[in-house]
Amino acid sequence: MRPWPAVLLLAGACSGEGDADDVRAEPVAPAERRTPELAPSHYRFVDVTRESGLSAFHQVCGDAEKPFILETVGAGVALVDVDRDGDLDAYLSNGSFLGATAETAPRDALWLNDGSGRFHDVTEAAGLGDRNWTCGVRVADFDADGWPDLYLTNWGPNVLYRNRGDGTFEDVTRRTGTGDPGWSTGACFLDFDQDGDLDLYVSNYLEFDAETMQRERPMVSYKGVEVMKGPIGLTESLDTLYVNEGGVFRDASAELGIHAARHFSFQCVAFDADRDGWVDVYVANDSVENVLWHNLEGKGFEDRAFLGGLAFSVSGKPQAGMGVALADFDGDLLVDVYVTNFADDYFTLYRGTERNFYVDATHRLRLAEATKPFLGWGCGFDDFDADGDLELHVANGHVYPQVDRFEFTSGYRQENLLFEFDGVAFRRVDGGPGFALLQSSRGSAVGDIDGDGDLDLLFGNLDDAPTLLRNDTPGGNRLEILLVGAGGNRDAVGARVVVTVGERKHLRLPSTASGFLSSSAPELFVGLGDATKADLVEVRWPGGARETFADVPAGVSMRIEEGRGPQGSSLVEFRRR
Repeated sequence: MRPWPAVLLLAGACSGEGDADDVRAEPVAPAERRTPELAPSHYRFVDVTRESGLSAFHQVCGDAEKPFILETVGAGVALVDVDRDGDLDAYLSNGSFLGATAETAPRDALWLNDGSGRFHDVTEAAGLGDRNWTCGVRVADFDADGWPDLYLTNWGPNVLYRNRGDGTFEDVTRRTGTGDPGWSTGACFLDFDQDGDLDLYVSNYLEFDAETMQRERPMVSYKGVEVMKGPIGLTESLDTLYVNEGGVFRDASAELGIHAARHFSFQCVAFDADRDGWVDVYVANDSVENVLWHNLEGKGFEDRAFLGGLAFSVSGKPQAGMGVALADFDGDLLVDVYVTNFADDYFTLYRGTERNFYVDATHRLRLAEATKPFLGWGCGFDDFDADGDLELHVANGHVYPQVDRFEFTSGYRQENLLFEFDGVAFRRVDGGPGFALLQSSRGSAVGDIDGDGDLDLLFGNLDDAPTLLRNDTPGGNRLEILLVGAGGNRDAVGARVVVTVGERKHLRLPSTASGFLSSSAPELFVGLGDATKADLVEVRWPGGARETFADVPAGVSMRIEEGRGPQGSSLVEFRRR
Protein backbone atom coordinates (compact mmCIF):
# COMPACT_ATOMS: atom_id res chain seq x y z
CA MET A 1 0.00 0.00 0.00
CA ARG A 2 2.25 2.69 -1.34
CA PRO A 3 1.56 6.11 0.23
CA TRP A 4 3.14 8.01 -2.67
CA PRO A 5 1.35 10.74 -4.60
CA ALA A 6 0.72 10.38 -8.30
CA VAL A 7 3.47 12.81 -9.28
CA LEU A 8 6.04 10.65 -7.51
CA LEU A 9 4.72 7.50 -9.12
CA LEU A 10 5.06 9.02 -12.56
CA ALA A 11 8.56 10.17 -11.74
CA GLY A 12 9.46 6.62 -10.72
CA ALA A 13 10.21 7.29 -7.05
CA CYS A 14 10.99 4.09 -5.18
CA SER A 15 11.70 5.29 -1.65
CA GLY A 16 10.46 7.66 1.00
CA GLU A 17 7.57 7.60 3.39
CA GLY A 18 4.77 9.39 1.61
CA ASP A 19 5.95 12.88 0.71
CA ALA A 20 3.25 15.47 0.13
CA ASP A 21 2.16 16.82 -3.23
CA ASP A 22 3.02 20.41 -4.10
CA VAL A 23 -0.67 21.28 -4.01
CA ARG A 24 -2.63 20.35 -0.90
CA ALA A 25 -5.92 18.53 -1.26
CA GLU A 26 -9.10 20.54 -0.90
CA PRO A 27 -12.07 19.29 1.17
CA VAL A 28 -15.03 17.92 -0.76
CA ALA A 29 -18.21 16.09 0.17
CA PRO A 30 -18.01 12.40 -0.86
CA ALA A 31 -21.42 12.66 -2.54
CA GLU A 32 -20.00 15.15 -5.04
CA ARG A 33 -17.83 12.51 -6.68
CA ARG A 34 -19.09 11.26 -10.01
CA THR A 35 -18.69 7.76 -11.44
CA PRO A 36 -18.40 7.57 -15.25
CA GLU A 37 -21.58 6.40 -16.94
CA LEU A 38 -21.30 2.85 -18.24
CA ALA A 39 -23.05 1.60 -21.32
CA PRO A 40 -25.84 -0.89 -20.58
CA SER A 41 -24.79 -4.53 -20.78
CA HIS A 42 -26.38 -7.95 -20.39
CA TYR A 43 -24.46 -8.68 -17.18
CA ARG A 44 -26.65 -8.65 -14.12
CA PHE A 45 -25.43 -9.31 -10.59
CA VAL A 46 -27.95 -8.87 -7.77
CA ASP A 47 -27.10 -8.26 -4.13
CA VAL A 48 -28.69 -11.12 -2.15
CA THR A 49 -26.67 -10.62 1.04
CA ARG A 50 -29.66 -9.84 3.23
CA GLU A 51 -31.90 -12.62 1.97
CA SER A 52 -29.02 -15.10 2.21
CA GLY A 53 -28.56 -14.38 5.91
CA LEU A 54 -24.91 -13.33 5.54
CA SER A 55 -25.75 -9.72 6.40
CA ALA A 56 -25.79 -10.81 10.07
CA PHE A 57 -21.99 -11.12 9.96
CA HIS A 58 -19.97 -7.97 10.65
CA GLN A 59 -16.26 -7.84 9.90
CA VAL A 60 -14.15 -5.80 12.33
CA CYS A 61 -10.76 -4.37 11.47
CA GLY A 62 -9.59 -1.85 14.06
CA ASP A 63 -10.50 1.81 14.44
CA ALA A 64 -12.64 3.65 11.90
CA GLU A 65 -9.84 6.17 11.27
CA LYS A 66 -7.25 3.41 10.61
CA PRO A 67 -4.28 4.93 12.48
CA PHE A 68 -2.27 1.71 12.01
CA ILE A 69 -1.50 -0.31 8.88
CA LEU A 70 -2.68 -3.52 10.59
CA GLU A 71 -6.22 -2.15 10.44
CA THR A 72 -6.29 -1.74 6.66
CA VAL A 73 -5.86 -5.28 5.22
CA GLY A 74 -8.29 -8.00 6.40
CA ALA A 75 -11.48 -9.51 4.96
CA GLY A 76 -10.51 -12.72 3.19
CA VAL A 77 -13.45 -15.02 2.33
CA ALA A 78 -13.99 -18.57 1.08
CA LEU A 79 -16.65 -20.51 -0.79
CA VAL A 80 -16.24 -24.17 0.10
CA ASP A 81 -18.47 -27.22 0.48
CA VAL A 82 -17.28 -28.17 3.97
CA ASP A 83 -19.92 -30.88 4.52
CA ARG A 84 -19.88 -32.25 0.94
CA ASP A 85 -23.63 -31.97 0.52
CA GLY A 86 -23.30 -30.34 -2.91
CA ASP A 87 -23.88 -26.75 -1.75
CA LEU A 88 -21.18 -24.12 -1.31
CA ASP A 89 -20.80 -22.82 2.22
CA ALA A 90 -19.10 -19.56 3.25
CA TYR A 91 -16.18 -18.97 5.59
CA LEU A 92 -15.81 -15.32 6.62
CA SER A 93 -12.62 -14.10 8.26
CA ASN A 94 -12.67 -11.45 10.96
CA GLY A 95 -10.04 -8.99 12.09
CA SER A 96 -9.98 -7.51 15.57
CA PHE A 97 -9.04 -4.32 17.40
CA LEU A 98 -5.98 -3.40 19.42
CA GLY A 99 -6.58 -4.13 23.08
CA ALA A 100 -9.05 -6.93 22.42
CA THR A 101 -9.11 -9.85 24.85
CA ALA A 102 -10.03 -13.49 24.33
CA GLU A 103 -13.54 -12.58 25.44
CA THR A 104 -14.02 -9.35 23.48
CA ALA A 105 -12.24 -10.20 20.21
CA PRO A 106 -14.57 -10.84 17.24
CA ARG A 107 -14.52 -14.30 15.71
CA ASP A 108 -14.37 -15.79 12.24
CA ALA A 109 -17.55 -17.55 11.15
CA LEU A 110 -18.65 -20.56 9.12
CA TRP A 111 -22.04 -20.31 7.40
CA LEU A 112 -23.67 -23.44 5.95
CA ASN A 113 -25.77 -23.22 2.79
CA ASP A 114 -29.10 -25.04 3.25
CA GLY A 115 -29.43 -25.64 -0.50
CA SER A 116 -31.80 -22.76 -1.12
CA GLY A 117 -29.12 -20.08 -1.09
CA ARG A 118 -29.75 -19.21 2.55
CA PHE A 119 -26.84 -19.50 4.99
CA HIS A 120 -26.84 -20.35 8.70
CA ASP A 121 -24.09 -19.65 11.25
CA VAL A 122 -22.75 -23.00 12.51
CA THR A 123 -19.43 -21.70 13.83
CA GLU A 124 -19.82 -22.86 17.41
CA ALA A 125 -21.22 -26.29 16.53
CA ALA A 126 -18.37 -26.82 14.07
CA GLY A 127 -15.71 -26.09 16.68
CA LEU A 128 -14.47 -23.03 14.79
CA GLY A 129 -14.52 -19.33 15.66
CA ASP A 130 -10.86 -18.27 15.58
CA ARG A 131 -10.47 -15.02 17.54
CA ASN A 132 -7.03 -14.08 16.26
CA TRP A 133 -6.64 -11.12 13.90
CA THR A 134 -7.38 -13.09 10.73
CA CYS A 135 -6.46 -11.79 7.28
CA GLY A 136 -6.96 -14.71 4.91
CA VAL A 137 -8.38 -18.20 4.55
CA ARG A 138 -6.92 -20.91 2.35
CA VAL A 139 -8.88 -24.08 1.65
CA ALA A 140 -6.99 -27.33 0.98
CA ASP A 141 -7.29 -31.03 1.74
CA PHE A 142 -3.87 -31.10 3.36
CA ASP A 143 -4.22 -34.65 4.72
CA ALA A 144 -5.88 -36.13 1.59
CA ASP A 145 -8.83 -37.62 3.47
CA GLY A 146 -11.37 -36.17 1.04
CA TRP A 147 -12.57 -33.34 3.29
CA PRO A 148 -11.59 -29.66 2.77
CA ASP A 149 -9.54 -28.18 5.60
CA LEU A 150 -9.05 -24.51 6.55
CA TYR A 151 -5.78 -22.65 6.99
CA LEU A 152 -6.08 -19.17 8.49
CA THR A 153 -3.40 -16.50 8.06
CA ASN A 154 -3.28 -14.16 11.04
CA TRP A 155 -1.44 -11.35 12.72
CA GLY A 156 -0.05 -13.72 15.28
CA PRO A 157 0.11 -17.50 14.94
CA ASN A 158 -1.69 -18.96 11.94
CA VAL A 159 -4.22 -21.72 12.55
CA LEU A 160 -4.86 -24.99 10.68
CA TYR A 161 -8.27 -26.59 11.19
CA ARG A 162 -8.70 -30.21 10.10
CA ASN A 163 -12.14 -31.15 8.82
CA ARG A 164 -13.22 -34.29 10.71
CA GLY A 165 -15.95 -35.06 8.17
CA ASP A 166 -18.73 -35.10 10.78
CA GLY A 167 -19.53 -31.38 10.70
CA THR A 168 -16.75 -30.44 13.13
CA PHE A 169 -13.15 -29.26 12.90
CA GLU A 170 -10.12 -29.73 15.12
CA ASP A 171 -7.22 -27.33 15.59
CA VAL A 172 -4.13 -29.26 14.47
CA THR A 173 -1.77 -26.29 14.29
CA ARG A 174 0.58 -27.40 17.03
CA ARG A 175 0.61 -31.01 15.87
CA THR A 176 1.38 -30.09 12.25
CA GLY A 177 3.81 -27.25 12.98
CA THR A 178 2.02 -24.73 10.77
CA GLY A 179 1.51 -21.85 13.24
CA ASP A 180 3.63 -19.22 11.49
CA PRO A 181 4.07 -16.60 14.25
CA GLY A 182 4.34 -13.30 12.35
CA TRP A 183 1.84 -11.28 10.32
CA SER A 184 0.80 -13.63 7.53
CA THR A 185 -1.35 -12.66 4.57
CA GLY A 186 -1.38 -15.07 1.61
CA ALA A 187 -0.89 -18.84 1.65
CA CYS A 188 -0.88 -21.55 -0.99
CA PHE A 189 -0.52 -25.32 -0.87
CA LEU A 190 1.61 -27.01 -3.53
CA ASP A 191 3.63 -30.14 -4.13
CA PHE A 192 6.90 -28.40 -5.00
CA ASP A 193 9.08 -31.51 -4.61
CA GLN A 194 6.71 -33.94 -6.39
CA ASP A 195 6.71 -36.40 -3.50
CA GLY A 196 2.91 -36.72 -3.64
CA ASP A 197 1.85 -34.58 -0.69
CA LEU A 198 1.04 -30.90 -0.26
CA ASP A 199 3.62 -28.46 1.07
CA LEU A 200 2.75 -24.93 2.24
CA TYR A 201 4.00 -21.48 1.23
CA VAL A 202 3.08 -18.56 3.53
CA SER A 203 3.42 -14.88 2.60
CA ASN A 204 4.35 -12.60 5.49
CA TYR A 205 3.76 -8.86 5.26
CA LEU A 206 5.77 -6.84 7.77
CA GLU A 207 6.97 -6.68 11.37
CA PHE A 208 4.20 -5.02 13.39
CA ASP A 209 4.89 -4.36 17.08
CA ALA A 210 1.59 -3.14 18.51
CA GLU A 211 3.07 -1.73 21.71
CA THR A 212 5.65 0.37 19.86
CA MET A 213 3.19 1.52 17.22
CA GLN A 214 0.60 2.58 19.78
CA ARG A 215 3.21 4.48 21.76
CA GLU A 216 4.81 6.26 18.80
CA ARG A 217 1.75 6.47 16.48
CA PRO A 218 3.86 7.20 13.34
CA MET A 219 2.13 9.15 10.58
CA VAL A 220 3.05 10.28 7.06
CA SER A 221 1.64 12.70 4.50
CA TYR A 222 -0.44 11.42 1.58
CA LYS A 223 -1.25 14.22 -0.87
CA GLY A 224 -1.05 16.69 1.99
CA VAL A 225 -3.24 14.62 4.31
CA GLU A 226 -1.88 12.99 7.48
CA VAL A 227 -2.40 9.20 7.38
CA MET A 228 -0.99 6.07 8.98
CA LYS A 229 2.58 5.02 8.19
CA GLY A 230 3.47 2.01 6.08
CA PRO A 231 4.63 -0.10 4.53
CA ILE A 232 7.57 2.08 3.45
CA GLY A 233 9.52 2.95 6.57
CA LEU A 234 8.52 -0.27 8.37
CA THR A 235 10.39 -3.59 8.37
CA GLU A 236 9.63 -6.24 5.74
CA SER A 237 9.06 -9.87 6.71
CA LEU A 238 10.47 -13.16 5.50
CA ASP A 239 8.13 -15.63 3.81
CA THR A 240 7.97 -19.26 4.92
CA LEU A 241 8.00 -22.54 3.02
CA TYR A 242 6.87 -25.56 5.01
CA VAL A 243 7.78 -29.03 3.72
CA ASN A 244 5.22 -31.73 4.43
CA GLU A 245 6.94 -34.68 6.10
CA GLY A 246 4.12 -37.14 6.65
CA GLY A 247 1.53 -34.75 8.06
CA VAL A 248 4.07 -32.71 10.05
CA PHE A 249 5.37 -29.56 8.37
CA ARG A 250 8.98 -28.41 8.68
CA ASP A 251 10.15 -24.85 8.02
CA ALA A 252 12.68 -25.31 5.21
CA SER A 253 12.67 -21.68 4.03
CA ALA A 254 16.34 -20.91 4.61
CA GLU A 255 17.74 -24.08 3.04
CA LEU A 256 15.47 -23.74 -0.02
CA GLY A 257 16.39 -20.10 -0.74
CA ILE A 258 13.13 -18.42 0.31
CA HIS A 259 14.96 -16.31 2.91
CA ALA A 260 17.17 -14.71 0.24
CA ALA A 261 15.36 -11.39 0.68
CA ARG A 262 12.65 -9.66 2.72
CA HIS A 263 9.50 -8.26 1.11
CA PHE A 264 6.12 -6.76 1.98
CA SER A 265 4.37 -9.90 0.74
CA PHE A 266 0.66 -10.19 0.05
CA GLN A 267 -0.88 -12.79 -2.28
CA CYS A 268 1.07 -15.88 -3.34
CA VAL A 269 -0.02 -18.27 -6.09
CA ALA A 270 1.43 -21.61 -7.22
CA PHE A 271 1.68 -22.47 -10.93
CA ASP A 272 4.21 -23.71 -13.48
CA ALA A 273 5.30 -20.33 -14.77
CA ASP A 274 7.89 -21.64 -17.26
CA ARG A 275 6.20 -24.92 -18.26
CA ASP A 276 9.11 -27.11 -17.15
CA GLY A 277 6.87 -29.47 -15.18
CA TRP A 278 7.68 -28.04 -11.73
CA VAL A 279 5.34 -25.77 -9.78
CA ASP A 280 6.72 -22.27 -9.07
CA VAL A 281 5.47 -19.60 -6.64
CA TYR A 282 4.62 -16.01 -7.63
CA VAL A 283 4.23 -13.40 -4.89
CA ALA A 284 2.69 -9.94 -5.24
CA ASN A 285 4.63 -7.57 -2.99
CA ASP A 286 3.55 -4.19 -1.70
CA SER A 287 5.69 -1.18 -2.77
CA VAL A 288 8.67 -3.33 -3.86
CA GLU A 289 9.29 -5.65 -6.81
CA ASN A 290 7.23 -8.83 -7.10
CA VAL A 291 8.92 -12.22 -6.78
CA LEU A 292 8.78 -15.35 -8.95
CA TRP A 293 10.30 -18.25 -7.05
CA HIS A 294 11.54 -20.57 -9.81
CA ASN A 295 11.46 -24.18 -8.67
CA LEU A 296 14.86 -25.84 -9.07
CA GLU A 297 13.34 -29.30 -9.59
CA GLY A 298 12.39 -29.67 -5.94
CA LYS A 299 15.86 -28.81 -4.60
CA GLY A 300 15.32 -25.11 -3.92
CA PHE A 301 14.11 -21.82 -5.36
CA GLU A 302 15.60 -18.73 -6.96
CA ASP A 303 13.90 -15.46 -7.84
CA ARG A 304 13.43 -15.09 -11.60
CA ALA A 305 10.75 -12.39 -11.61
CA PHE A 306 13.05 -9.85 -13.27
CA LEU A 307 14.24 -12.31 -15.92
CA GLY A 308 10.66 -13.44 -16.49
CA GLY A 309 9.18 -9.94 -16.79
CA LEU A 310 6.99 -10.24 -13.69
CA ALA A 311 8.88 -8.04 -11.22
CA PHE A 312 7.96 -4.55 -12.45
CA SER A 313 5.57 -2.63 -14.66
CA VAL A 314 6.49 -1.76 -18.23
CA SER A 315 8.28 1.36 -16.93
CA GLY A 316 10.71 -0.82 -14.99
CA LYS A 317 9.47 0.39 -11.62
CA PRO A 318 7.95 -1.57 -8.72
CA GLN A 319 4.26 -1.14 -8.04
CA ALA A 320 2.23 -2.01 -4.94
CA GLY A 321 1.00 -5.54 -5.59
CA MET A 322 -2.03 -6.76 -3.65
CA GLY A 323 -3.98 -9.52 -5.41
CA VAL A 324 -3.10 -11.96 -8.20
CA ALA A 325 -5.27 -13.75 -10.77
CA LEU A 326 -4.12 -16.45 -13.17
CA ALA A 327 -5.83 -17.30 -16.46
CA ASP A 328 -5.43 -17.75 -20.19
CA PHE A 329 -7.66 -14.83 -21.18
CA ASP A 330 -6.69 -14.84 -24.88
CA GLY A 331 -6.95 -18.57 -25.63
CA ASP A 332 -3.32 -19.21 -26.63
CA LEU A 333 -2.92 -21.91 -23.91
CA LEU A 334 -0.36 -19.75 -22.07
CA VAL A 335 -0.96 -18.53 -18.53
CA ASP A 336 -1.40 -14.78 -18.05
CA VAL A 337 -0.97 -12.97 -14.72
CA TYR A 338 -3.02 -10.05 -13.38
CA VAL A 339 -1.90 -8.00 -10.36
CA THR A 340 -3.94 -5.33 -8.54
CA ASN A 341 -2.13 -2.25 -7.23
CA PHE A 342 -2.48 1.04 -5.34
CA ALA A 343 -4.52 4.07 -6.40
CA ASP A 344 -3.04 6.51 -8.97
CA ASP A 345 -1.32 3.56 -10.61
CA TYR A 346 -2.73 0.95 -12.99
CA PHE A 347 -3.41 -2.70 -12.24
CA THR A 348 -1.07 -4.79 -14.37
CA LEU A 349 -1.83 -7.58 -16.84
CA TYR A 350 1.23 -9.62 -17.78
CA ARG A 351 0.71 -11.64 -20.95
CA GLY A 352 2.45 -15.01 -21.21
CA THR A 353 4.60 -15.76 -24.26
CA GLU A 354 5.98 -18.90 -25.90
CA ARG A 355 9.46 -18.01 -24.61
CA ASN A 356 8.18 -18.14 -21.01
CA PHE A 357 8.61 -14.38 -20.70
CA TYR A 358 5.74 -12.20 -19.47
CA VAL A 359 4.98 -8.85 -21.09
CA ASP A 360 3.13 -5.94 -19.47
CA ALA A 361 0.30 -5.63 -22.01
CA THR A 362 -2.00 -3.51 -19.83
CA HIS A 363 -2.01 -0.39 -21.98
CA ARG A 364 -2.36 -2.30 -25.24
CA LEU A 365 -5.38 -4.12 -23.78
CA ARG A 366 -6.92 -0.78 -22.65
CA LEU A 367 -6.96 -1.74 -18.99
CA ALA A 368 -4.64 0.90 -17.54
CA GLU A 369 -6.66 4.13 -17.38
CA ALA A 370 -9.81 2.39 -16.16
CA THR A 371 -8.14 1.20 -12.95
CA LYS A 372 -6.00 4.20 -11.96
CA PRO A 373 -8.70 5.88 -9.80
CA PHE A 374 -9.11 2.69 -7.74
CA LEU A 375 -7.16 0.76 -5.12
CA GLY A 376 -7.47 -2.93 -5.97
CA TRP A 377 -7.40 -6.15 -3.95
CA GLY A 378 -9.31 -9.30 -4.94
CA CYS A 379 -9.53 -10.20 -8.62
CA GLY A 380 -10.25 -13.08 -10.93
CA PHE A 381 -10.92 -14.20 -14.51
CA ASP A 382 -14.21 -16.07 -14.97
CA ASP A 383 -16.77 -16.66 -17.71
CA PHE A 384 -19.85 -15.18 -16.08
CA ASP A 385 -22.04 -15.33 -19.22
CA ALA A 386 -20.76 -18.71 -20.50
CA ASP A 387 -19.93 -17.39 -23.97
CA GLY A 388 -16.39 -18.78 -23.94
CA ASP A 389 -14.63 -15.48 -23.14
CA LEU A 390 -13.30 -14.66 -19.68
CA GLU A 391 -14.47 -11.59 -17.79
CA LEU A 392 -12.32 -9.91 -15.14
CA HIS A 393 -13.64 -8.74 -11.77
CA VAL A 394 -11.75 -6.54 -9.29
CA ALA A 395 -12.53 -5.73 -5.64
CA ASN A 396 -11.65 -2.17 -4.61
CA GLY A 397 -11.38 -0.04 -1.50
CA HIS A 398 -8.99 2.59 -0.19
CA VAL A 399 -6.80 2.22 2.91
CA TYR A 400 -7.15 5.81 4.10
CA PRO A 401 -10.64 6.80 5.37
CA GLN A 402 -9.35 10.38 5.31
CA VAL A 403 -9.65 10.54 1.51
CA ASP A 404 -13.41 11.09 1.85
CA ARG A 405 -12.77 14.60 3.17
CA PHE A 406 -10.81 15.77 0.16
CA GLU A 407 -10.98 16.10 -3.62
CA PHE A 408 -9.35 12.85 -4.65
CA THR A 409 -10.19 10.72 -7.66
CA SER A 410 -11.92 8.10 -5.52
CA GLY A 411 -13.30 7.70 -2.03
CA TYR A 412 -12.63 5.24 0.75
CA ARG A 413 -15.56 3.05 -0.29
CA GLN A 414 -15.36 2.22 -3.98
CA GLU A 415 -17.20 0.35 -6.68
CA ASN A 416 -15.97 -3.06 -7.67
CA LEU A 417 -15.17 -3.46 -11.35
CA LEU A 418 -16.21 -5.82 -14.14
CA PHE A 419 -14.35 -5.96 -17.46
CA GLU A 420 -15.30 -7.79 -20.66
CA PHE A 421 -12.78 -9.05 -23.22
CA ASP A 422 -13.89 -8.62 -26.83
CA GLY A 423 -11.05 -10.58 -28.39
CA VAL A 424 -8.87 -7.51 -28.81
CA ALA A 425 -9.09 -5.47 -25.61
CA PHE A 426 -10.96 -5.17 -22.32
CA ARG A 427 -13.67 -2.64 -21.58
CA ARG A 428 -15.39 -1.87 -18.32
CA VAL A 429 -19.05 -2.93 -18.35
CA ASP A 430 -22.08 -2.42 -16.17
CA GLY A 431 -22.38 -5.44 -13.90
CA GLY A 432 -25.90 -4.65 -12.75
CA PRO A 433 -27.06 -3.31 -9.36
CA GLY A 434 -24.63 -5.50 -7.41
CA PHE A 435 -21.62 -3.75 -8.94
CA ALA A 436 -23.00 -0.30 -8.08
CA LEU A 437 -22.51 -0.86 -4.34
CA LEU A 438 -19.86 1.16 -2.51
CA GLN A 439 -17.67 -0.69 0.00
CA SER A 440 -14.05 -0.94 1.04
CA SER A 441 -13.77 -4.47 -0.32
CA ARG A 442 -10.80 -6.80 0.04
CA GLY A 443 -11.14 -10.53 -0.69
CA SER A 444 -13.36 -12.12 -3.33
CA ALA A 445 -14.43 -15.69 -4.00
CA VAL A 446 -16.25 -17.21 -6.96
CA GLY A 447 -18.57 -20.23 -7.07
CA ASP A 448 -22.04 -21.47 -7.92
CA ILE A 449 -23.97 -20.86 -4.69
CA ASP A 450 -27.39 -21.94 -6.00
CA GLY A 451 -26.51 -24.86 -8.28
CA ASP A 452 -27.88 -23.27 -11.44
CA GLY A 453 -24.62 -23.68 -13.33
CA ASP A 454 -23.38 -20.08 -13.38
CA LEU A 455 -20.83 -18.32 -11.19
CA ASP A 456 -21.74 -16.05 -8.30
CA LEU A 457 -19.49 -13.69 -6.33
CA LEU A 458 -18.73 -13.18 -2.64
CA PHE A 459 -16.82 -10.06 -1.52
CA GLY A 460 -15.33 -9.48 1.93
CA ASN A 461 -15.76 -5.89 3.10
CA LEU A 462 -13.77 -4.04 5.74
CA ASP A 463 -15.82 -3.14 8.85
CA ASP A 464 -19.08 -4.35 7.35
CA ALA A 465 -21.08 -7.36 6.22
CA PRO A 466 -19.86 -9.25 3.14
CA THR A 467 -21.53 -8.77 -0.23
CA LEU A 468 -23.02 -11.84 -1.92
CA LEU A 469 -23.90 -11.28 -5.57
CA ARG A 470 -26.12 -13.74 -7.41
CA ASN A 471 -25.39 -14.00 -11.11
CA ASP A 472 -28.58 -13.49 -13.11
CA THR A 473 -26.76 -12.90 -16.40
CA PRO A 474 -28.28 -14.70 -19.40
CA GLY A 475 -25.72 -16.92 -21.04
CA GLY A 476 -24.78 -19.93 -23.07
CA ASN A 477 -24.23 -23.57 -22.28
CA ARG A 478 -21.64 -24.51 -19.73
CA LEU A 479 -19.51 -27.29 -18.28
CA GLU A 480 -18.08 -27.69 -14.79
CA ILE A 481 -15.07 -29.92 -14.01
CA LEU A 482 -13.80 -31.12 -10.63
CA LEU A 483 -10.41 -32.83 -10.54
CA VAL A 484 -9.58 -35.33 -7.78
CA GLY A 485 -5.88 -36.14 -7.67
CA ALA A 486 -4.37 -39.39 -6.53
CA GLY A 487 -2.23 -39.71 -3.41
CA GLY A 488 -1.68 -36.72 -1.14
CA ASN A 489 -2.46 -34.03 -3.73
CA ARG A 490 -6.21 -34.59 -4.03
CA ASP A 491 -6.67 -30.91 -4.96
CA ALA A 492 -4.61 -31.58 -8.14
CA VAL A 493 -2.54 -28.42 -7.64
CA GLY A 494 -0.27 -28.13 -10.67
CA ALA A 495 -2.64 -29.87 -13.10
CA ARG A 496 -3.76 -28.34 -16.42
CA VAL A 497 -7.08 -28.85 -18.18
CA VAL A 498 -7.67 -27.98 -21.84
CA VAL A 499 -11.25 -28.09 -23.12
CA THR A 500 -11.77 -28.08 -26.90
CA VAL A 501 -15.04 -26.65 -28.22
CA GLY A 502 -15.08 -26.50 -32.00
CA GLU A 503 -12.11 -24.38 -33.07
CA ARG A 504 -11.52 -22.93 -29.59
CA LYS A 505 -9.42 -24.26 -26.73
CA HIS A 506 -9.89 -23.23 -23.11
CA LEU A 507 -7.14 -23.62 -20.50
CA ARG A 508 -8.07 -24.00 -16.82
CA LEU A 509 -5.82 -24.38 -13.76
CA PRO A 510 -7.26 -26.05 -10.65
CA SER A 511 -6.69 -24.07 -7.46
CA THR A 512 -8.89 -22.66 -4.72
CA ALA A 513 -6.59 -19.62 -4.46
CA SER A 514 -8.49 -16.47 -5.32
CA GLY A 515 -7.21 -12.97 -5.97
CA PHE A 516 -6.59 -11.70 -2.45
CA LEU A 517 -6.35 -13.84 0.71
CA SER A 518 -9.41 -15.85 -0.30
CA SER A 519 -10.47 -19.24 -1.66
CA SER A 520 -12.89 -19.89 -4.49
CA ALA A 521 -14.78 -23.11 -5.20
CA PRO A 522 -12.49 -25.82 -6.68
CA GLU A 523 -14.66 -26.59 -9.72
CA LEU A 524 -13.37 -25.42 -13.11
CA PHE A 525 -16.03 -23.61 -15.13
CA VAL A 526 -16.00 -23.50 -18.96
CA GLY A 527 -18.53 -21.56 -21.02
CA LEU A 528 -19.51 -23.38 -24.22
CA GLY A 529 -21.61 -20.68 -25.86
CA ASP A 530 -24.08 -22.28 -28.29
CA ALA A 531 -22.24 -25.62 -28.33
CA THR A 532 -24.08 -28.56 -26.82
CA LYS A 533 -20.92 -30.43 -25.87
CA ALA A 534 -17.19 -30.15 -25.30
CA ASP A 535 -15.46 -32.08 -28.07
CA LEU A 536 -12.51 -33.00 -25.89
CA VAL A 537 -11.42 -32.58 -22.24
CA GLU A 538 -7.69 -33.15 -21.75
CA VAL A 539 -6.13 -33.38 -18.29
CA ARG A 540 -2.43 -33.24 -17.58
CA TRP A 541 -1.95 -34.31 -13.97
CA PRO A 542 0.84 -32.88 -11.76
CA GLY A 543 3.09 -35.91 -12.33
CA GLY A 544 2.81 -35.56 -16.11
CA ALA A 545 0.24 -38.30 -16.81
CA ARG A 546 -2.46 -37.39 -19.32
CA GLU A 547 -6.10 -38.44 -19.72
CA THR A 548 -8.67 -37.43 -22.33
CA PHE A 549 -12.47 -37.51 -22.41
CA ALA A 550 -14.46 -37.01 -25.62
CA ASP A 551 -17.94 -35.61 -26.28
CA VAL A 552 -18.76 -34.33 -22.79
CA PRO A 553 -22.31 -32.89 -22.81
CA ALA A 554 -23.10 -29.34 -21.74
CA GLY A 555 -25.02 -28.57 -18.57
CA VAL A 556 -23.21 -31.02 -16.30
CA SER A 557 -20.70 -31.06 -13.48
CA MET A 558 -17.96 -33.57 -14.37
CA ARG A 559 -15.88 -35.22 -11.63
CA ILE A 560 -12.59 -36.77 -12.83
CA GLU A 561 -10.47 -39.00 -10.60
CA GLU A 562 -6.81 -39.31 -11.54
CA GLY A 563 -5.74 -42.52 -13.21
CA ARG A 564 -9.19 -44.09 -13.51
CA GLY A 565 -10.12 -43.01 -17.03
CA PRO A 566 -13.80 -42.82 -18.05
CA GLN A 567 -14.84 -45.22 -15.29
CA GLY A 568 -13.39 -42.74 -12.77
CA SER A 569 -15.53 -39.86 -13.97
CA SER A 570 -19.14 -38.98 -13.27
CA LEU A 571 -21.63 -36.45 -14.66
CA VAL A 572 -24.25 -34.60 -12.64
CA GLU A 573 -26.70 -32.15 -14.22
CA PHE A 574 -26.98 -28.62 -12.86
CA ARG A 575 -30.08 -27.69 -10.95
CA ARG A 576 -32.17 -24.95 -12.54
CA ARG A 577 -33.41 -21.95 -10.65
